[in-house]
Amino acid sequence: MKPYLNKIELNQEKQIWTISGTFPLKIDAIQAHYTEMLEFLRPEKKIDLPFQTDDTNFNASISLQEIAENSITNNKTAWTFRIISEGKSYPIESDGPVSNKEFMPINTFYQYLFEFPEGIVTLFSKPKEITATLSEFQLVPDSLSGVINLSTTIEPDTYAAEIVFKRRPYSALYLFHEQEEIFNIGNIKSNSINFNVDLKNLSSELLVDSNNVIDAFIRLNALSIKNKHDFYLNIDSSIKNTVAKEVDLLTPTHSKLTSFVTGSNRLSLYFKKNYQEIVSVVSFEEDENQIELQFSLPKKFTNCQLVIKRRDNKAKLFEYYFEQVFPIKKGLLKSETIISRNEFLTGNINKENGIWDFFIRSTGEPDLPIFIPNTVDLSKNKYHDVFDSPFQARILKNGAQNLSINTIPAPESNNNPLKIAVMGSCFSRNAFNSSRYFNPDYKRFFEVTFTQSHTSIFSVLSEPYKGVNLEKYGNMTNNERRTVQDDLNKGFFEKLEKSNSDYLLLDFYPDVLRGPLWLEGGEILSLSYIMEQTGILNDLPIKRLLDHSNNDAFFQEWTTYADKFIEKLLTIMPAERIILNKGGFTTKYYDKNGTVQEYKIKMRIERNNYFWDRLNNYFLAKVPTAQVIDFTKKPYIGDYYYPFGHSFSHFESGYYKDFFREMIYITEREKRKSTN
Repeated sequence: MKPYLNKIELNQEKQIWTISGTFPLKIDAIQAHYTEMLEFLRPEKKIDLPFQTDDTNFNASISLQEIAENSITNNKTAWTFRIISEGKSYPIESDGPVSNKEFMPINTFYQYLFEFPEGIVTLFSKPKEITATLSEFQLVPDSLSGVINLSTTIEPDTYAAEIVFKRRPYSALYLFHEQEEIFNIGNIKSNSINFNVDLKNLSSELLVDSNNVIDAFIRLNALSIKNKHDFYLNIDSSIKNTVAKEVDLLTPTHSKLTSFVTGSNRLSLYFKKNYQEIVSVVSFEEDENQIELQFSLPKKFTNCQLVIKRRDNKAKLFEYYFEQVFPIKKGLLKSETIISRNEFLTGNINKENGIWDFFIRSTGEPDLPIFIPNTVDLSKNKYHDVFDSPFQARILKNGAQNLSINTIPAPESNNNPLKIAVMGSCFSRNAFNSSRYFNPDYKRFFEVTFTQSHTSIFSVLSEPYKGVNLEKYGNMTNNERRTVQDDLNKGFFEKLEKSNSDYLLLDFYPDVLRGPLWLEGGEILSLSYIMEQTGILNDLPIKRLLDHSNNDAFFQEWTTYADKFIEKLLTIMPAERIILNKGGFTTKYYDKNGTVQEYKIKMRIERNNYFWDRLNNYFLAKVPTAQVIDFTKKPYIGDYYYPFGHSFSHFESGYYKDFFREMIYITEREKRKSTN
């Protein structure tokens, strides 16, 4: 009791198929249908077919137009057929060969063929293999034009065409798009299409992020059916080397458009905000009560406001939903705004470890970021409490040299944090940094009493050296100047004793990677990167340098000084209150796209780690009851976005947070021991 097909006829003039067959039951309907599977199963598409029937025979008409308008434009569509009889569905089958030929009409995107997989009558609607190739191209500030050749014969006035710009969510998602903008070409007469996009009609709808990747398509609309299809613009080899261009657009204001050839040999564009340095800060002052900003603004700007917007992450980018607006007083010589701390970032819109960006808003202009010139120094800005809120905020210069804000949770009160002295490097000290990459709330648990950075134990045991005037070396940060001054002045043991620290956190990085230098007067200094990069090294009366060309010889000499260092250290700090950070360099890192890469100097790094182990082992052999933090077996690697620069010495954020947890564990364990 199955319906069987016995004949297929095609009327090319009317573009209708007629299928005929036999079915012994009453027929209520005959339908063509398919189900599409994308991320999930889509609702069934079905078409009710006109039909005729007698006691045992039927024929049904299939309109090419209906099939074409309902088929998938970028994939093969398998239409099957069924008869509905008294509420039951019967698929139409074939019990023998039925002749038919592939049909390729000139005014649709498809070619058609009946096939019979497992005996089921199926009409396959397959997209034609059409490619669009850009053979001429020109980009100027007010237009984008060229010639597109289609790989199929076009009968005049069977298609209308449009150039379509589609924006990717971000560059790596090249198969997916969000916003689009359409530019009409009109009916096309042949497979060679001239086009001209008036860029003055390009809106800001595609200008979402600072840099937007826009893919270019030609959209063909079949005039005989309600269907359209988009084709990427491939690049002809004759123009491939001339496609890359960049223009400043007239509209949207302050934007650029750059054309380029993708790795798939297609035309794409960068649509970029060209907002940098249009407005800038002239001066900045703040105290506990208010923030005062003065700006340099173009004369044409009217109704100006200061706007701060909160970043909300979207994958690797961000967007803005929350903002605060403050008035700007625009004068002849200066424009300024004063923000009371009672109003700054108030309301239920803050979040832990957030970032806010400053903008200038003016009538007829996009919101413009505020540039920080080198004449305005924000490096000494501190975190301030946010009024009636559990947050602190710091105003700073962000990576794009613009004005931003970082927020962190306000430290919870702790009247008795443990005192920690640190001798070593960023491997140990940066766990006690309140930026969100490290440990914003570290002050709840620890107070860093003093830091001896990048100092070799050779240098610690030396007499001070007074022969350097650091003021003549201007290419140092304040922190770098303090580091060098501490190495020159010595006094580590005196500072440690005076600090009354509960613990000393120690690492041997300065002796693993670098070495000491002996001066003519017998003083010993640490050969830090600061000494090297600032030129101080070349001005010293150096008698001898101990380097790592022979690590075994270095080790033998180091142990002599280590013995003296340990002997003196233990008169000040009990062994159980010394925490050795065993350290270790990473051989891998996350690059700017988040992909794991391996350092090209992997062998040198592994040699340094081997030597670091030797120094650690010797120290622990002499001080066996010292506490130990050992991350050498943990999976942390480097990070391109490390705040103070990418290096095999600098780790991903999780390293420092885990390190901090380990510090809390060690000190809490010792506290319990002392009370038992």
